Amino acid sequence: MKHYSRRSFLGDSAVAAGIATLGGAFIAPAFAQQVAAPVEIIRTDLGYAKLLQGAGCNVVVIPGKPEDGMLMIDSGLAVHSDALLQAAYEASGQNKVHTLINTHFHPEQTGCNEAVGAAGGRIIAHANTKMYLQNSVMSSAYEGRYGPLADAGIPGQTLREDGRMKFAGQEIVYGWLPAAHTDGDLFLYFPMLDTLITGGPVTTGQWPLLDIRQGGWIGGLLNAYEKLADIVSADTVVVPAHGPVTNGTTLIRMRNMYSELHLTLAEQLNIGMGWDDIVAANPLKQYEASYGDTAKFLELAMRSMTMAYVPD
Repeated sequence: MKHYSRRSFLGDSAVAAGIATLGGAFIAPAFAQQVAAPVEIIRTDLGYAKLLQGAGCNVVVIPGKPEDGMLMIDSGLAVHSDALLQAAYEASGQNKVHTLINTHFHPEQTGCNEAVGAAGGRIIAHANTKMYLQNSVMSSAYEGRYGPLADAGIPGQTLREDGRMKFAGQEIVYGWLPAAHTDGDLFLYFPMLDTLITGGPVTTGQWPLLDIRQGGWIGGLLNAYEKLADIVSADTVVVPAHGPVTNGTTLIRMRNMYSELHLTLAEQLNIGMGWDDIVAANPLKQYEASYGDTAKFLELAMRSMTMAYVPD
């Protein structure tokens, strides 16, 4: 598995084969909304796990022991927290959250944190995610600032490296995807369910966000895909942060696409091209008709390359 760092320039010229069908328009969360608008939360069964969509991000719930409560992975926007928690209770058949795992700190992943924590639920996240939630943070994902959350919403348990845990008999393989979407991204893989929850680096139906204010960059995104590609089989159920569920085959194609894009951007940077030149050239133009405008994603991708490789 190849890794791309901010300190090592791309030196090989291998061109990836196979281009993914990726999502289109960049969508920033409207977390500043104060009045809850009606929201339709769509439930999809993933076998033992349940997927809830519509409250800001893809949320997965897994039933635990009846007396303990459920596992919840990500928690939507705060404005939809009441509706999302009710949908989670109905989907799991339980009336409380035992454990909530935040895959990263963005508002659409952490909106139920305060309610879950206040009710006695355990919250787990990467250490960098906890740091962001304890402070007022700016981001490439939204205007203004987010946080700090109330003490009840701050993760009480933090992860720093890869490892394993269990919930209600289910083994969970987890790992850190550094400097990808943010610098606090986690993935979760459930071997018994052959289900991978990718967190922010993977989206379908829209382009992913590179939060260059908080550690994300195109090389880290590619590293994340390389790591995730080593986990999946062709039929692995892949749950992205946003968009429809996909499979391992599609994730591999997405990895190949980012590999080729990274090479293209590195070559263009070497000849003095800037992000505005890349947006104008639009190397992803062939996908725009189906998946939306590429300008914001390409801008952030090239700006991240410049930040990584051009000396101050």
